[in-house]
Amino acid sequence: MTIDQTDALQVSDETGAIGTSPSVRTIRSFVRGRRRRSWLDLYAIGFALVIGCLYLSDLLTAPLSRLSGTAGHASTQAASQAVAGAALVIGIAAGLLMLAQAFGPIALSPADSSWLLLSPLDRRALLRRPAATVAGLGALAGVAAGVLALAMAGPYLHHGSRSLLAAWLALSAVSGAGIFLAIVFAGALAQPRDRWRRRLRAACTAVAAIAVVGAVAGERWTALAHAITAGFARTSTGALGVLAAVSVVLAVVVGALVWLSLGRFPAGVLRTDSARAGRVLLAAAFLNVPLLTWIAEDNHWRGRLLPSRPWPALPPTMALAWADWRRLGRRPALLTVLAVGALVPALAGAAITGKPHGWTIALTLVAGAIVAGAHGTATTRRDTNDQSLRRMLGVDARAALVARAALPALLAAAWLTLALTVLVATAVLHGWLWPALGVFAGPGVAAAALRMARTAPINPANQGPNLAVGPVPPWLISRVLSVVVGLIGGFPMVRAVHAGQVHGGGLIAQILVSAVVLGGYLFIAGNIPQ
Repeated sequence: MTIDQTDALQVSDETGAIGTSPSVRTIRSFVRGRRRRSWLDLYAIGFALVIGCLYLSDLLTAPLSRLSGTAGHASTQAASQAVAGAALVIGIAAGLLMLAQAFGPIALSPADSSWLLLSPLDRRALLRRPAATVAGLGALAGVAAGVLALAMAGPYLHHGSRSLLAAWLALSAVSGAGIFLAIVFAGALAQPRDRWRRRLRAACTAVAAIAVVGAVAGERWTALAHAITAGFARTSTGALGVLAAVSVVLAVVVGALVWLSLGRFPAGVLRTDSARAGRVLLAAAFLNVPLLTWIAEDNHWRGRLLPSRPWPALPPTMALAWADWRRLGRRPALLTVLAVGALVPALAGAAITGKPHGWTIALTLVAGAIVAGAHGTATTRRDTNDQSLRRMLGVDARAALVARAALPALLAAAWLTLALTVLVATAVLHGWLWPALGVFAGPGVAAAALRMARTAPINPANQGPNLAVGPVPPWLISRVLSVVVGLIGGFPMVRAVHAGQVHGGGLIAQILVSAVVLGGYLFIAGNIPQ
């Protein structure tokens, strides 16, 4: 760039008005010409893509094999699996769309949002590349969702010849891509308007909730599952063709509206969403989930006026622990999301394996209990970084940890009890000893949530021991060990769910294991000097 062109990069107004300035293409070529990537970086990117494709192909092999099934040999279990699989695809698609709306969907890199966004450049030319990237990712996700949705209904489709099946796959891919693009473009139109964004998120949430509840109900009432699969059997090539054409036209129309709106896209919204997306991508690159939850917590409470209340008439140890209880009481929506998440084990087991029990449901139960318990560890995480409040009140570290362990144990136990009750109600598991097993397994699994909360913050500069896969950072080792602690704490429950039966001996074993794991962790962690 010349000196005159550099001087022209002055801050513009919110509408991105254009003056005498260099083009976006000139600036990007200038930056690209000074960016150097070694062959090792390209090799790492290519290797990661190949490995990702291999794992993805293995994951999609089982669902796509359902396309060769026939409706005449489809059992009641296959009907439940088809309905649950379709609901799982809808739920994942809605989650991806909500994720895109949360971070944009149009966002710039941190450098571009700080430098190029406020310069007198053509706003449409600046946003062309991020909009095309979002459209490409949305189209790929839509293709995958459309093909998987067709695969879930595979045993009930009358596609006949192989050539007709290929046509159905193509039409399903086009339909999924068109629907996804239309919703993503609608999210881009709603991005500058908070009310529209909330309504779009509410619509996606409602669709996902209806699909999940219908699938879980179909496991209990087979008539509902057979009614849905009967609708799959009535699917024709003409119906898929109409759906594909309508979705493509809708995507083109909404995309054209987005293209027209890019010229006057507000810079303030872009800066906020770009900063949020940049932080999330950085945290996700290091699996720094605690940072993401911390940011979400700060965003929720920022700008809110809370009523002032006196300090509770409790001992100092219990008063410290009461902060987590009070915080959770102010977040009823969070508890509602956790309660709805209790439907996931029943849905995942039926959709992925098609079996009434197995490792899928067992591991989903453990993961869900750890997540539920982690919602009661906010002050424990805070004390890991700053213990000033505890020391000011003169509270012993071990006593504070024991007092704060009650809420994660209760949350994990309540979530497991609810999830196992749903599994019994939907006839996935049999016998009413399962909810009691969840009550006793919760404290053992909660030890994993406590251990994760007390681990040191992630520092990418810290390098761990050299293993066969290369240097493993200590933060990764610590979090893997936390998951192992959760698996050990809930091992009797995991074994019982895999076997599909529970007895009194299993309840006693779970009580002993939970007491040993949680009590042992509190004893060891309480004796570590801080």
